[in-house]
Amino acid sequence: MRPLKPHAPYCIYRKQTKAGYFWYVRYWDEASRKYACIRSTGIPVKGRGGGRHDAEEAARVMLKTIRFTQEAPDKPLIKYVADFWTSDSPYVRECAQIKKKPLSAGYIKLHHEDVKRHIEPFQGFRGVTLRSLTAGKIRDWMTWAAEKGMSGRRINTVLQSMRIAVRYAVSREELDRDPFKTIGEAEEQSKEKGVLTPGEVSRLIHAPVTDPRTRLAVLLGILCGLRRGEVRGICWGDIGEGIITVCHNWIDGEGIKAPKCKGGAIRENKRSVPFPASVALAIEAVRQTSTNPAPDCFVFEGMRRPGEPLSNNFFRRALASELVAIGIDDSEQRRRNLSFHGLRHSYITLGRLGGISDIEIQALAGHRSGAMMERYSHASQVLDFEAAREKLEKAIGGNT
Repeated sequence: MRPLKPHAPYCIYRKQTKAGYFWYVRYWDEASRKYACIRSTGIPVKGRGGGRHDAEEAARVMLKTIRFTQEAPDKPLIKYVADFWTSDSPYVRECAQIKKKPLSAGYIKLHHEDVKRHIEPFQGFRGVTLRSLTAGKIRDWMTWAAEKGMSGRRINTVLQSMRIAVRYAVSREELDRDPFKTIGEAEEQSKEKGVLTPGEVSRLIHAPVTDPRTRLAVLLGILCGLRRGEVRGICWGDIGEGIITVCHNWIDGEGIKAPKCKGGAIRENKRSVPFPASVALAIEAVRQTSTNPAPDCFVFEGMRRPGEPLSNNFFRRALASELVAIGIDDSEQRRRNLSFHGLRHSYITLGRLGGISDIEIQALAGHRSGAMMERYSHASQVLDFEAAREKLEKAIGGNT
């Protein structure tokens, strides 16, 4: 049998990173007859010749330090991704300890459940390992998910559970290729959030009150622009004379957190929101029926779990019942895509109809992109709360 020819000890190649293109090197292990070690030369690809000569020199220097070890066993894909989305995984710990951007327990749980419900059942992933995953197998999963009836948006969410995990392995140089490189997103057919008309808002305000808490919950969304978590996190001490200081956000499983702005970033400063007379009346009605209106107690404190606010289901039912009371039944609510978060859309629409400027609305709603943050970061310091309150009153048809 003809003896195998000796192989070149290494080869260099270009690799795109977040910082640009750099020269990387693969080292050949003669014992296993394959490339068994990958290192970055630290040399950027630029200038005449792309810096290849410097990269070659760096590769030769590193060759003297390379010690091949037995390759770690390949990881089953499903187990790797499931373990990736746990509270003690290297990725989660790195986000908290190194990047100082800890992931919420709810976010981790959602991705872990998606792996169990939508990735693990796919027969095409049985026997597939992290290194044997291909773009073709990922596309097969996307087709399978679509045939199951999953929407494009849902497919993209679950796809992200795999994408983040696999690309983390690439960043750690546990994989020398990214099978997601050519994978685009599924087409999303998002349904526009429904909003209430000024007339419907006026009818809601003047409708008979069945439960003061359901009325207040809906008005805080539609006339103050508060998110559901912010409504759940309101304490009596956050309510002043005509102003609500939004400084709490309740998240199930984690408790009180700081409010968030657009993009998931944590707001460093509290925001203040004026409320009209109709909200003031609703606040007083709930205060009179509250068993403990102390400053540090929740306005929407639950009876079954003292010290915690009412559940998310309460707020879903609150909106549904208040809308039914003004003639918008369940089928119309679904058709118009009316939701509690959609009340913020109604708030912004009402504000514009009432003449509140975009810069004021953005500051009041705490709803800003990174570009807007740079441009309007001082808006909350120059707001005329009384003028904003009067404009909101005008949008809903006078003093209420």
